[in-house]
Amino acid sequence: MNKRSKRWVLVAGGTAAVAVIVAGVVVLSPGDGPAAQKKPERVAPGVVAQQFFTAVMSGQAGQAAAVTDAAGAAGAALARTQQGAPGVSFHAQLGRLPQVAEGVTTAGVDADVTWTLPGGVPVKYATKVELRLVDDQWRVHWSPSLLHPQLLEGQSLAYTTTSAEGSLVDRTGRPVPADFAPVVMGSVRQTAGSLNGTPGWQFAIVDQAGAPVTVLQEQKAQAVKSLTVTLDPKTQAAAQAAVDQVAGEAAMLVAIQPSTGEILAVAQNATAGHDPLALYGRYEPGSTFKIVTATAAMTSGVATADTPVPCPGKATIGTRQITNDDSFELGTVPLHRAFAASCNTSFSRLAADMSPTALPEAAAYFGLASDFTVPGITTNTGKIPPADSVPARVEAGIGQGQMQATPFGMALVAATVANGRTPVPQLIREMPTEGAPPTALPGGVAGALRSMMGEVVTGGTARELARYGAVRGKTGTAQFGDGTRSHGWFVGYRGDLAFSVLVVNGGSSKVAVAATGTFLGAL
Repeated sequence: MNKRSKRWVLVAGGTAAVAVIVAGVVVLSPGDGPAAQKKPERVAPGVVAQQFFTAVMSGQAGQAAAVTDAAGAAGAALARTQQGAPGVSFHAQLGRLPQVAEGVTTAGVDADVTWTLPGGVPVKYATKVELRLVDDQWRVHWSPSLLHPQLLEGQSLAYTTTSAEGSLVDRTGRPVPADFAPVVMGSVRQTAGSLNGTPGWQFAIVDQAGAPVTVLQEQKAQAVKSLTVTLDPKTQAAAQAAVDQVAGEAAMLVAIQPSTGEILAVAQNATAGHDPLALYGRYEPGSTFKIVTATAAMTSGVATADTPVPCPGKATIGTRQITNDDSFELGTVPLHRAFAASCNTSFSRLAADMSPTALPEAAAYFGLASDFTVPGITTNTGKIPPADSVPARVEAGIGQGQMQATPFGMALVAATVANGRTPVPQLIREMPTEGAPPTALPGGVAGALRSMMGEVVTGGTARELARYGAVRGKTGTAQFGDGTRSHGWFVGYRGDLAFSVLVVNGGSSKVAVAATGTFLGAL
């Protein structure tokens, strides 16, 4: 017999396996004769070892187990590893096999094994293949160490991956669903961009439950941090339901948390469409602007909440004739009463006697002159120019003429009253808003406005909202165009929730008050 050394080289990967025998294989033949010919041919131990590895790496766990001396245990472990390590390829090189003489019942061969993980990462180790003569046939002696030196009975190998996808979550920490707040989430997703990081993986010895016992090699995932959208699911759902009840006209609602400035909801009905007009569409604010006019009167020393003011049904001021709703008249009443009843003649007269810049200066306290850059959305608060003439001031005092505000801006007005200072609006917590908050309301003004806005609900133009708790606010009917049509508004707050509701061409504030009731009732 040729005494040159014998070496087996096995290469396998994917679903195909290639086996190459570099030197001749020693096969012991049982000799000639009738009796001998009835015995199955005894395959050389090196070939059996090669058959084992070829079957393992071609995914044939049953065939591999069949050439071992413990088919049941081997088959179970091999199947678990096959299932638990998808995409992992294999290379094995068998070492020198000694010659096997008659009467020898055991043999051994060394093997250098390399598992190649997805991405080309190698995991290498050396193992010992023991073969035993069982029922006159060579069998690989089963041991879990054939798959890895540290593997024990009942264990297997597994390759797992860890996602590195960041996500957009709402203020409750839950992922934002695809259909959530569509009027703003499209631009938020564009701002967020790709949130995918570098995935992680782990090659490990696992127990029968699949839990890692020993990590052989791993790469930690490097995920992009999730971004938190300040929108509140419950508030958003209530806002959407409120505007959806408005039929035929565009309806919008913006809600803000006064204590933080976090935007809680932005909703528009189908008539308003998906263009986020609630955030930057400018409309005449009507009598909701009386919050600003009252502030201008109080900060300039013209009046306090208790100052008596005339409230006739009609009044000619300069060249403008001003009329109250249905021409109601109250006579002379305290300013807070005129505010609650939304007396146009009272507030136009106050504004007429102010300086051209008094209303813009008062509006600045409420953020209506602020230029906030809120990541994720484009916003505008309003346009409040100086009123250089008496007629312009007469109209401006009741939110008409050149005065314009957005639903977003008027939500900030309500939040300012609740907070005492305009909060900096924010939509994505990890992306701060650019822009400083305006100066806080002067001492006593915020308290007076809160009381006046409370009276609007308890005894004024929004009595329908009294059953929804401590609601404070202001109604608004704003003529536009040729003066024959009007927008309907309600702006206000309850606790730490400030909001504005606008129904474009709604005819009066009543439809906005009704939508507000739906909104607050759902919360």
